[in-house]
Amino acid sequence: MPDRILNQGNYFSKLDVLMKVLREECPWDNEQTLSSLRTYTLEETHEVLEAIDKAVDHSDWSSLKNELGDLLIQIAFYSVIADEHGEFNLGDVFESLIQKMIYRHPHVFENAKPSDVLEQWEQLKDAEHKERQSLMDGIPPLPALAYALKLQKRAARVGFDWKEATDVIGKMEEELSELALEVRSGSDISRIEDEFGDVLFTLVNLGRKLGVDAEISLMHTNRKFSERFRGIETLAEKRELNLSELDLEALESLYNESKAEIDRRKGDKKP
Repeated sequence: MPDRILNQGNYFSKLDVLMKVLREECPWDNEQTLSSLRTYTLEETHEVLEAIDKAVDHSDWSSLKNELGDLLIQIAFYSVIADEHGEFNLGDVFESLIQKMIYRHPHVFENAKPSDVLEQWEQLKDAEHKERQSLMDGIPPLPALAYALKLQKRAARVGFDWKEATDVIGKMEEELSELALEVRSGSDISRIEDEFGDVLFTLVNLGRKLGVDAEISLMHTNRKFSERFRGIETLAEKRELNLSELDLEALESLYNESKAEIDRRKGDKKP
């Protein structure tokens, strides 16, 4: 009976009770653990990022609303499992968040000056983690590009950073030359992998100096390539072509045609 959920007095209570009911009465929800939920949490996070792009690029806000709900249920799920272990509940999560945000915003809730807000934020976060032995400690297990960005931001706090984006471009050219040398020399895969990683790390650094998030940027490019390649498949199907029988020049021609058609459609949609 959904009334036991819908009759709750507020949305917080509805979500809290809903999650407890699902945990008790749904076989799939009942068997989930903190470990098993991790994959779903990562998937939901990336789906939120996709939905943000839809809202920005196509004014599709409904997707973002739905995906934020899916992410929120993950938080409720972890909280109810913690509650079962007598550790904390969903209300504790909200309370902890509110107190933390008040603490980290003295320029809003106290008489502190609003200048250097970002630096102050980082200092307050560091004060909360006094047990850290290194600036490199406490970084969550993010995807590699996002992790590299976090490492670089931490190092920059003590001045270990390039001053200008042009300086990083010089370093990137140096790293690319080293990679090219290893490839032309026929080096083993471990040497090539090491130099390739250096190139990626430097590209992340360049993006940071340019105000571009490498993880988000690559996600955009992945999506763009996927859309264009689907266009190649559509063109090939219409013309009864077998992609695997085409040479690279023919495939490039179809790719450019697909790209032009997608750009035209997007241009038509603009006000």
